[in-house]
Amino acid sequence: MGGYLYKNILMIKIENFSFKYKGNDKFALHNINLDIENGAFLGLSGVSGSGKTSLLYACCGVIPHFYKGDFYGSVTLAGKDTVETPISELSKIAAIVFEDVDSSFACTYPEDEIVFGLRNFGKSKQEAEENAAEIMSLFEISDLRGKLIRSLSGGQKRKVALAAAIAVKPQVLLLDEPSGELDPEAKIQVFELLKKLNEDGLTIIVSERNDKLLHEYAARQYILKTAEISE
Repeated sequence: MGGYLYKNILMIKIENFSFKYKGNDKFALHNINLDIENGAFLGLSGVSGSGKTSLLYACCGVIPHFYKGDFYGSVTLAGKDTVETPISELSKIAAIVFEDVDSSFACTYPEDEIVFGLRNFGKSKQEAEENAAEIMSLFEISDLRGKLIRSLSGGQKRKVALAAAIAVKPQVLLLDEPSGELDPEAKIQVFELLKKLNEDGLTIIVSERNDKLLHEYAARQYILKTAEISE
């Protein structure tokens, strides 16, 4: 892929960060301090409810722009404060693939899903279609063209979601439980693809319950513990 920017700065810096969702008296995250370097492959692990998804949301600005609450400390993405920077600008730097990929699809066909994201980033129709064809070839999903997304396997859907995220050339890719509901072969396929993207310079942060996959593929792990603090 190539073209990844911000080579000489820390990609994500989290300082004394705590967050409590609106209407909840307990912290989802408490006193997180974490530096994530450019080109990292970081795995987030921890028991259910420890805040892995919330930390991903904070890294790309979904918290606090979409999920409101009490925000303490600071999070910067490529040097930009995630509270002060519009989500439209942050989304050009970081892309996120949610655990429930079905809920994230806006189109009926894989190629349209990829084109849709590119068009939102200002590409012309012709450019978007050409880029979509290239990314589908890269991800080895060209054979899915014209097939209904809802008819695809879990692994195929993951690849389509990844292709749509990567097509807009983010600097950071965040993934929430990418191996969920996949068979063993599909899990390996997804993580092998992530490995290739990381080797090409993409910063990857992945929340994953499968410790074996994290040990094998992530260069570094960060273990979250349940905050269990209320005010």
